[in-house]
Amino acid sequence: MQRIITILFLLLVTHKTTAAVVLQYHHVSSSTPRITSITVEEFHQHMAYLHEQKFNVIPIETLTRQLASGEPIADKTIVITFDDAYIDILDNAMPILNKYQFPATIFIATGLVGSSKQYLSWTQLRTLQAQRITMVNHTVSHTHLLRQNDNETENGWRERIAGEINNAQLVLSTNLGDIEKIFAYPYGEYNAAVVGIIRELGYTAFGQQSGAIGTTSDPALLPRFPLSGVYTDFSSFKTKIMTLPLPTKNDFVEPLLTTENRRPPLQIELKGSDLSLTAMTCYGPGGRTETKHLGPQDVIVTAVQDLPIGRSRYNCTLRDESGRYFWYSQSWIRKKSDGTWYPEP
Repeated sequence: MQRIITILFLLLVTHKTTAAVVLQYHHVSSSTPRITSITVEEFHQHMAYLHEQKFNVIPIETLTRQLASGEPIADKTIVITFDDAYIDILDNAMPILNKYQFPATIFIATGLVGSSKQYLSWTQLRTLQAQRITMVNHTVSHTHLLRQNDNETENGWRERIAGEINNAQLVLSTNLGDIEKIFAYPYGEYNAAVVGIIRELGYTAFGQQSGAIGTTSDPALLPRFPLSGVYTDFSSFKTKIMTLPLPTKNDFVEPLLTTENRRPPLQIELKGSDLSLTAMTCYGPGGRTETKHLGPQDVIVTAVQDLPIGRSRYNCTLRDESGRYFWYSQSWIRKKSDGTWYPEP
């Protein structure tokens, strides 16, 4: 009887207690581009707060195994990640992580390892591996996965993308031992075909769309909160690490837009929840989106201006009675008007 009561209790409160937030950093430095950087002082402030407030900071592989098994995730669970294996992780982030004994993860593009003084070497990565740092896959060359090369067939593109992932995994395993099949999309870019390749290869994958993770989150498209540049604000950080996953129907939404579709409508429908979306607010390029309510748990949101060329997002939040926010984010990718790809800044 006690077991039945416990299960029923978990089912009633699972949308509030089953939540993990994954933090995404790149550089920890004042001398690197601000758009991909957080200062040492800001990073220390983030980590000190997690420690003071007794957040449950766990390795990424613990989270992915919990998601795979359906095991409930403890509330206030945090995973710390870094993309691209920059040297300042060792120089600037590690003393702070070691101070609080926090585990962390580095998503590694294997072709960049030791390629310049900017990147960690294999020897340095092995040193970090012995200090609670998990090493996982970020392709070989940090390529734009959606882009086909000139005269490249669809099959050729698929083989090249699978090779980027499989070869990176092989190099990681050769240099660092057994590596979990965990992946992060370079630039946070994905579409249905890329996600399909990830599913076929059996990876748990993370994007750069923001939000919290729950047991119903798509394991091939898990959110992270980027924390660089304008997103390092401490007040916003405190809000983000307390967010909850919005229990949507979890249907895949294609982020790659056609040239004609510049203000994509996004339908958000809840599943297995007693929440109402009547007070949800969403923002995109141009500010607060237009919202059409189809019912208390079903809305369509649309940007008030054309999405810019490149990457953008809709971010939606719903305040809980506790003061915390349910958070949902959708990424968009728009090519140039002539259908060609935009250059990176």
